[in-house]
Amino acid sequence: MYLNPSRMSSFFMLKTKLFGLLFTFILFSLQAKAEEKRHGKLWRISVAVLGAVTIADVQSSVGRMEANPLLSSQDGRFSNRGVALKGLVVGGALGAQWLLLRKSPNAAPYAAGINFAAATLTGAAVVHNHMVK
Repeated sequence: MYLNPSRMSSFFMLKTKLFGLLFTFILFSLQAKAEEKRHGKLWRISVAVLGAVTIADVQSSVGRMEANPLLSSQDGRFSNRGVALKGLVVGGALGAQWLLLRKSPNAAPYAAGINFAAATLTGAAVVHNHMVK
């Protein structure tokens, strides 16, 4: 009824190896989830920063002459049409990123980088608008 010691030893080693392998997979899975959350958090922060800078840009531009003909109204000023188009562009870009990140969560750092770069460029326009006042 009893297994010989060599068989018990090999059975114990097999169980130990399987347990170690399972434990390693669980640790890697937890690490991947933590990185995914971290990257997702970074993307959400970049979305908030881009949104805030876009709102600041709209605030600094409303009622002033607009250099971009797509955003200017009939009299050449930045008004409701410009606000709507700017919101549509930023919202569309963020919506496309959201759809992309649902399929490929590993792209979150790249999307966050794009958002931070866009926020930087828009922030420079905000500073320029306030200096011209």
